[in-house]
Amino acid sequence: MSPVERRPNRGESGSFAKEITMKMHRLPFLRHGTRIALAALALAVSTSCGGGNAAGPSSNSSSGVVLRGSVLGLAGSSGASALSSSVASVAGALTVLVQQNPATSTTVESDGSFTLRGLPTGSFTLVFVRDGIPLGTVNLGAVLPNQELTITVTGAGGSVVLLEEQRNGVGHGDLEIEGLVEQVIALNAAGDSRFLIDRRTVVARATQTAIREGNALRSVADLRVGQRVHVKGVWLPAEGATQPVLASEIKIQGNATPTPTPTASCMIDGGSVGRGIELEGVVLGGAASNFQLRVNGNRSANPVTVLVAGGASFECTPRSGPNAPTPEQCRALVAPGAQVHVSGTLDACGATSAQVTASKVIVQK
Repeated sequence: MSPVERRPNRGESGSFAKEITMKMHRLPFLRHGTRIALAALALAVSTSCGGGNAAGPSSNSSSGVVLRGSVLGLAGSSGASALSSSVASVAGALTVLVQQNPATSTTVESDGSFTLRGLPTGSFTLVFVRDGIPLGTVNLGAVLPNQELTITVTGAGGSVVLLEEQRNGVGHGDLEIEGLVEQVIALNAAGDSRFLIDRRTVVARATQTAIREGNALRSVADLRVGQRVHVKGVWLPAEGATQPVLASEIKIQGNATPTPTPTASCMIDGGSVGRGIELEGVVLGGAASNFQLRVNGNRSANPVTVLVAGGASFECTPRSGPNAPTPEQCRALVAPGAQVHVSGTLDACGATSAQVTASKVIVQK
């Protein structure tokens, strides 16, 4: 047994579940439904541990999901109100539980750290328990296979609050794409680059996406319109009507066709009238319903006119949570100087001008 795991012995499993069930009724900050869910979780943990054959956190390792956590402000004596700024006395008192089959649990180390392995993909709930008393929960969703999650939580107002979350790893290759690079949407050697490949938005992420041509390593700058590529990756959460693909590998299979010049039929590199398009750039003038966009890089010879369709969506950061701006507030931020991402349809394009009808506008800063 790992030194950071703690499970009830055969004889105490029933009392462990009973203790949690009884003590959680003392917690005024938990709703009745939450208490019922935690009681079920306590029973699942005691059942999986009581027979002496329970597997540890790494037993359900088919997904390979690993979670590493840091706990701040949940030390002190037992009781829901025992929240302090020290973590020195957490070890042996604070347990993190995840309900799955079998249930998984681990004990927080003296420095506030803990690790859980073999967690389920999709979504799961962490339950923080001290001496049988549930202190609160943290819900995590959109978890991909083989991801590694790093979180920091703290105690606030008699509950557990998620302060920070980071995710690494792209998971198993859920899909493969083979086709032409139709658009170079955005290039960012240190972050996320975006490409339209076979009508799908593909994200190439620094440190996570390997780009190769034969046995030679390549960079995002080597991906050009007209190249035939093979992509392995996983779906990312949907962005409105678009669901991007995070690439784990992009193999360049053929030479690029000549890059369109500003004197070609369309001034936008890779632009095709009547087809979907994504552009990133700076608003030069206008407002949310009609503005001029200077496209990042050298993809477009001149500014692009953006008309916003009726029913188009507006987003900005943070996209969720209590401090998330409303769509109308995001719409009001579309003004000269704003950095935006536009998704829509290319209505018209010539050698010196182009017009896009946007279905979605994301204000980036």
